[in-house]
Amino acid sequence: MKITSTLLSLCCLCPLAVWSQNLPSPSSWPEAHRDNAFSAVFQQTNHWAAGDVATTIPLSDGRVLWLFGDSYIDQVDPATGMAPCVFDARNCVLLQNTNELLHPQTLCHFKSKDKSFFRPPNAGKSEFWPCFWPGAGFQSGNTICVYLSEMQKTPAGGMWGFKVIGQSWAKISFPELKVTGYVELPSLNGILFWCGFVKDEKTDFTYAFGDKNHGISSDVYVARFATQHPESNWTFWDGRNWSGNVTNAAIIAHAASTSVNICRVDNKFLLITSEFSVACDQGREIYLAVGDRPTGPFSARKKIYRIDDAVNGHHPFFYSAVPHPEFINEDGLLITYCINGYEPCVPTCVNGRMNPDYYRPRAIRLPLK
Repeated sequence: MKITSTLLSLCCLCPLAVWSQNLPSPSSWPEAHRDNAFSAVFQQTNHWAAGDVATTIPLSDGRVLWLFGDSYIDQVDPATGMAPCVFDARNCVLLQNTNELLHPQTLCHFKSKDKSFFRPPNAGKSEFWPCFWPGAGFQSGNTICVYLSEMQKTPAGGMWGFKVIGQSWAKISFPELKVTGYVELPSLNGILFWCGFVKDEKTDFTYAFGDKNHGISSDVYVARFATQHPESNWTFWDGRNWSGNVTNAAIIAHAASTSVNICRVDNKFLLITSEFSVACDQGREIYLAVGDRPTGPFSARKKIYRIDDAVNGHHPFFYSAVPHPEFINEDGLLITYCINGYEPCVPTCVNGRMNPDYYRPRAIRLPLK
């Protein structure tokens, strides 16, 4: 791929924009627009070529880690541009340099059948299972912490034949970027705290945002822990104070689906969520809510984008709308979302092959004015 001056100007890393303390009415918020230039980052054909999740961890040396779930590694046929229908990694990590945005480095186990970067100690009993799916993460000194959900197959099989059986921290050494171990977390009352981490440099606390299924939507919660000790002494916002008992955790917001992510931009907390979608021609909206504090309250949700990806007039199964404050530029806040084919409206797998573009993140920009 050619790196053009236009692409570099669109994708350059810039300081966070200064946002007015007086937040405008949600009815006047601008809508997001496509960022086709940054979407090109995900149109790789060597090493990592397609996957979902697409959360990021900015590193202290200016580089950025991208976390992906199920991924295709070295599976795209250069002659046809197509990939097999079955991926070969349950997770993957890309390392992006600020001066080489279009060619991130793939971190995984290239020589293994299961090329996943993160592997449970008991992995390998069956095809890719049990496995880790990454959520979000953060850096603390010379350690990078990534929140992982451990998944297990269920007898039902099929697209939804899996369940969560545990949560763990993966510890990655910095700057070597080697996994040094896993620390299992206790049961957290069904809440998955993988919806974003925000560090408070003044207090040395990190806020962890989580969600819990509530029908087709989800309830959102917040916990906090000492940034240098994420393995223990978590406390949970109970509506008034921080409690050591997760069963006292209070709902701080409601999300439109189980796709929810929270970040901080300047002095505002942004909650990004997307409309419920598990198949073609279902939800297409991405929403934003804003709060002044990590504990809420958050504003009413406002639509900021309606995905327009289409094949044969049909729209895809989409999810995982994620903000990336480290990539703010003059066009606004970078947000990515993932698509996962157009089934059952349009077949994804045809004669054992699929178009990898059906399983690649897309990039949009939200103006910050």
